[in-house]
Amino acid sequence: MPVIKYRKVVESLRRKPVFGTEELHHGGIKKGYSKKLLYTLSKTGDIKRIERGKYTFLDDPVAIATHITHPSYISLWTAMSIRHLTDQIPFAVEVITTRKRFKNTIDFRGTKIVFHKVPPAMMYGYENIIWKESTRIMVAKPEKIIIDAVYTKSIPESEILEAVENSDIILLKKYSELTGDIKIVEKINGLIEKCLRKRR
Repeated sequence: MPVIKYRKVVESLRRKPVFGTEELHHGGIKKGYSKKLLYTLSKTGDIKRIERGKYTFLDDPVAIATHITHPSYISLWTAMSIRHLTDQIPFAVEVITTRKRFKNTIDFRGTKIVFHKVPPAMMYGYENIIWKESTRIMVAKPEKIIIDAVYTKSIPESEILEAVENSDIILLKKYSELTGDIKIVEKINGLIEKCLRKRR
């Protein structure tokens, strides 16, 4: 296969946030050569290596984060920042997934992408949005961010309380019940009660 055809196949993947040897193979490049080609292109800087077998043309870790492992969505501090629910600057891109990964943290161009594993029953409460007018990403809804924060214990209660005050309480309660975890239900009910007491 001529080198120019290799280039055309690779260039056709620009619309995909994350790709690997499988996509090249579907484009007509033999599996044995796909791995070598991707490695070479990453060394020349034409594409960026994310982790073993996964590459991208993009520089933005938020844009690729939910395309690395499926199913997954952005939550916690990162989602709070995207939805303008906090002034804090996230130290990493935090992703929720049901998949067990070999590495829970990836360093992509100086930014960490952190994966939090949750039970399959907690895979809900997120939506597809357009990020920076180009890439589709999955992001937790405000009420699901709260649920994930309680489950992972990764956000201070003061921040969670502020999010609860600005949330849809009925939806928040529904989301807590969907987890099937009585401890989360009790914690959410407690946070709601604290918010109600503040208003009195």
